[in-house]
Amino acid sequence: MNLLLILLVSLTSFVSTHTHVIAPGIMDSAELRYGGVESGQFGAGGPPDGGSASLSSLWSYSTVTEDRYDHALHGDQHELTPYFQDFENSTNITAQLGSTAYLNCRVNRLHEKTVSWVRRDGDKIKLITWGLHTYSNDARYSLNFEHPNNWKLQIKYTQRRDQGTYECQISTHPPKILYVRLNIVAPVVEIIDERGASVQEKFYKTGSTIELKCTISQMPQAQTFILWRHGEHMLNYDTSRGGISVKTDMSSSVIVSTLFIANATPRDSGNYTCSLGDVATGGVLVHILNGEHPAAMQHGSGTNDLCSLAYVLGLAVATTLLNTLGITQMR
Repeated sequence: MNLLLILLVSLTSFVSTHTHVIAPGIMDSAELRYGGVESGQFGAGGPPDGGSASLSSLWSYSTVTEDRYDHALHGDQHELTPYFQDFENSTNITAQLGSTAYLNCRVNRLHEKTVSWVRRDGDKIKLITWGLHTYSNDARYSLNFEHPNNWKLQIKYTQRRDQGTYECQISTHPPKILYVRLNIVAPVVEIIDERGASVQEKFYKTGSTIELKCTISQMPQAQTFILWRHGEHMLNYDTSRGGISVKTDMSSSVIVSTLFIANATPRDSGNYTCSLGDVATGGVLVHILNGEHPAAMQHGSGTNDLCSLAYVLGLAVATTLLNTLGITQMR
């Protein structure tokens, strides 16, 4: 009986000792598994329910894990700060004059920080947007947020004065800045002759076909609507006269639009313009002449050709006079 009692006491002591050694390890493991140590949800004694994790503690663990993963990707081991998704700290945007420009600013891990757009004017800083609110008194500016993280600045009806550098800022200390350079390009519209040279005047005979060729270059955005006018009269959809057609070629970077007017009459004389909306316009003065005329005039030569022709005629007259004087002196 005494031997049995001694064995029971020894067994009880053994179990108590080993339980004391193993329990802390088990508790530490549980605390790590349920986020108790990381989130501060549990005390030194572990979860209040003795081992089951609450939803908040699991959420805390998930957040910490994702943030650690973010750190591993971006090399930030000290603080969870926002960062720009684009790797470069500056970008360039080109917009056509009169169009709508979009300036992108994609921010990850923003948390409680705020994104703003500003523009520097010398030493002054002009605030354009703060968060989702627009503070510029220019109604063309607005914040056009694009889910999930693009704090996009929108500028309508771009003007030449809009060209410059804009800053997308994150309200960290110091602020993180993404520089965006906006370039405004105005299309170039020209009326050209058969040789491809710019021309201001063209001459045609009565009954011939007027052919005016307009080129439009430096267009960062595709356009399809090219408007032809004779004075204030629009020709693209004119059916009253007849014999008018417009052919536009957009297969290359330079748009070529050609106006044809059959059976020209003196009434077709005047100023013709080719325009790209209200952005850019080119013009030419057309003369419809009766009778026989120099070939250079019939085929659309401009003022430069007329000057050259006058120079040649003057030279010929002078040569004739000199020859006549020479013959008279010899006699």
